[in-house]
Amino acid sequence: MNGNNQDFSQKNNSRSHEETPIQRAAKDLLDDGKKLANEVYEQGMNKVNEAGTNVKQYTDDLLVRVKENPLTSILIAGGIGFLLSSFLKNK
Repeated sequence: MNGNNQDFSQKNNSRSHEETPIQRAAKDLLDDGKKLANEVYEQGMNKVNEAGTNVKQYTDDLLVRVKENPLTSILIAGGIGFLLSSFLKNK
């Protein structure tokens, strides 16, 4: 009787280590989800880096234009400031 119990528990243990089709499908789905999440993360990081590069380039271009035309830049900035203050006073 004790031998039968050992055989049963060995068979039961070997079944618990076997992967069922549902477990394999779930594992494959999880792996695909991880890959997709990683790809989306990488694409997002690339876009953020690209945006940062663009902002730096536009800032550098703006600084060059301000250095080339300082009086025009001051007048434009003053005009924008005047318009903003006028709009904010009316509200």
